[in-house]
Amino acid sequence: MSRNHYATARAAATLSGLAVLSPLAGLAVEIALAWRFGASPTVDAFRIGMLLLVFGQQLFVIQILPHAVVPVFAEYRGRGQEKEAWHVALSVANLLLVPAILFSVLVFFHPEPIVGLLAPGLAGEARETAAVFVRWFVPAASLLVWNGVAAGVLYAHRVFWLPPATQLAGNVAIVLSILSLGRTLGAASLVLGVMISAVISAMLYLVKCIPLVRQAGALFPWKLDPTHPGVRRMLTLALPLLGTVLLGQWAAIVINRVLSELPPGSLALFGYAWKLCLVVSVAPLALAIVLFPRFAETHQSLPGEEFRGICMRAMRMALFIAIPLACLLYALRSQVVVLLFERGAFSAEASETVARLFGLLVIGAPAAVALAYMEKITYAAQNTWIPACYQLATALLLTLFAPVLTVSSGADRLALFYSSLVWLIAGGLALWLSLRYRALSLGPLVLFAVRIFLLALLSAWLAQRVAVLSLGVGGSRDFSVGFAAAEGLAVGSGTFCGVFFGVALGWEIPEVIEGRDYLFWQGRNIASKLHDFVLGRT
Repeated sequence: MSRNHYATARAAATLSGLAVLSPLAGLAVEIALAWRFGASPTVDAFRIGMLLLVFGQQLFVIQILPHAVVPVFAEYRGRGQEKEAWHVALSVANLLLVPAILFSVLVFFHPEPIVGLLAPGLAGEARETAAVFVRWFVPAASLLVWNGVAAGVLYAHRVFWLPPATQLAGNVAIVLSILSLGRTLGAASLVLGVMISAVISAMLYLVKCIPLVRQAGALFPWKLDPTHPGVRRMLTLALPLLGTVLLGQWAAIVINRVLSELPPGSLALFGYAWKLCLVVSVAPLALAIVLFPRFAETHQSLPGEEFRGICMRAMRMALFIAIPLACLLYALRSQVVVLLFERGAFSAEASETVARLFGLLVIGAPAAVALAYMEKITYAAQNTWIPACYQLATALLLTLFAPVLTVSSGADRLALFYSSLVWLIAGGLALWLSLRYRALSLGPLVLFAVRIFLLALLSAWLAQRVAVLSLGVGGSRDFSVGFAAAEGLAVGSGTFCGVFFGVALGWEIPEVIEGRDYLFWQGRNIASKLHDFVLGRT
């Protein structure tokens, strides 16, 4: 393992640590919601309000601005023009803040049309509460413009830890608000938590970026500068990304619209299952963020075999992490849901429904991870139209089939259809990347994925059998149920890890060997530092 690989692994490990803590805090939000509000109309309404923030997060922080800022900012820095790079990035932030603020003001005074668009089936208390959430969440969404530009600039400076750190801080703020004020303020505690979360995130980005701005000698451009070549370049890259996000969010809107037509609580239950699936993507997506600048640099300087080599290594590692984790969570889905949610206002029937939906959704989680990696590769090649095209296909298929499937079979068939659709789109994009850019060798990649899947499937089956034999989940809803779920989860996970990694080491799969070597390398570093510390103390 080369020093460059160790540096990438160290950055990915640091980011993964924060990226794990952030979703864990997000999961804590879900646990607090389940305990305090269960599957009530308040949670249905909260899902609709949060959809606006998810839309802003995707629009500015995850999809558009970082992928538009990083290539152009890196290009200016490569020419020794970092001051100009800052001028371009901040000018783009200025330009986008204007429509974001205008939209926020409009929605603040007239939230009802947004509620009608996102959830036409909500009625009564759920609809009124959703309007309150939309009104107060939309100002927080406008702050995400600054967060997105700052995140792109920090990625260009190889600072990857701040975005997950801000998400961690924001999720902690929401959890504390629910736990401390949920009983007395009800839905208002959620509003307060989200507003505090938005302010904390913006302040953290500001504190980190101010020293970098001063170091570059840049000044904040108070006037709009749409004619600057760098600004036009960023906006040109962002335009198809905007279409991609709009189409992607239309898919989410379709799902929420059809779920809002089902009995009260359906949106809440589907949301709990959806959030659990994010556990699969934490570590691989952290690695994707670290690798994105390397994808872009390699494509510009060393296209061909070198570019394909780094893309293949990244995809293999992503699948090596995502496929086993998805199999394990599918096998132990009931234990996971009971342990996390079944307490307070969350009933046993709700646990069964969430576990069933979680199992159907987690089937598509490895494909979603692979799709995210392939998006990064496509963006690194400065092609932002292909993701827009597959998002269009996804939106059209969901628009056509989601209402029919939901009416006939409820949320279960919708979850299965969505997972199947993600696999179909991921396969199509992989084929296109292999033909257009020669970035992937599909034959070896598919064989590797099948090999890992069969091993993970066997390990997950054994884990499920051992978990059931150790102590089944059932009986009355008291502390013993959660204890039984925790025991089954611990025993099953231990069995899975022992079988999977033992066989993988025996097969000499490169990814597990690299992981083992990295852990040994880190262990030696820690031991050396402790040794030096002890000698220094003595």
